[in-house]
Amino acid sequence: MTPYISAKRKGIHITNLTRIARFLSEACDLVFDAASREKQFLIVGTKNKAANLIEWTLIKARCHYVNKKFFIKKYFIL
Repeated sequence: MTPYISAKRKGIHITNLTRIARFLSEACDLVFDAASREKQFLIVGTKNKAANLIEWTLIKARCHYVNKKFFIKKYFIL
């Protein structure tokens, strides 16, 4: 998020909405173009509060998704 933060005051980040709007518009155009060419997407959203909504929405949209975090433990033998 650093490119979008214009200042910090008392622990509050002040964002540059003009810059955010421009990049969001470019991202939407990219997704629209890819979808029109029938490309597939993998949507990742692992915040606990949003996991159910993400699952419901992306099942409806028939997209691939990940909504749970998983950790892989590696054991090294020396």
